[in-house]
Amino acid sequence: MTRHPALLRPVVALLVPLWVAACATAPTPAHGPGAANPAAANGGQAVAARPRTLQTLPPPSDAEARSGLQVAHIGVTASGGLIDARFKVLDAAKAKAALANPANAPRLLAGDTPPILAPHHALRGARFSQGQVFYIMYPNTRSAVKPGVDVSVALGDVTLNSVKAE
Repeated sequence: MTRHPALLRPVVALLVPLWVAACATAPTPAHGPGAANPAAANGGQAVAARPRTLQTLPPPSDAEARSGLQVAHIGVTASGGLIDARFKVLDAAKAKAALANPANAPRLLAGDTPPILAPHHALRGARFSQGQVFYIMYPNTRSAVKPGVDVSVALGDVTLNSVKAE
């Protein structure tokens, strides 16, 4: 089997962020007495799981309400090579209708740089539910987005609120 470094780099560039995200959300085994039984570690009392909370988002704009999606977070990650864009589903039916057409895939607009396009497979097989937060990893081409830069998201001809990149 011959190796093709030109083909290997894009594959690795796509898989590494997914692997890192999976590692960050995977449960880690606890160690010590009562690790297998949280109630035993708490003196026999049941322990309620703490729900994860998102930062409080401002009320959705008119454009966000019409599209069914709200921009929850824009962050620069992977040493500046990727942009992590997170979206909250306000209305599953509207979000599905807005994103059903591949031409409406969310584009990032940062200053006067060309739009940053989502990978063509970013929303393949996506299912949306009310309140769900999903993310798309964008390539940060030519370091167009830096922390502190205002970034807008465009869905077709609709532009959602701008968010400061973190």
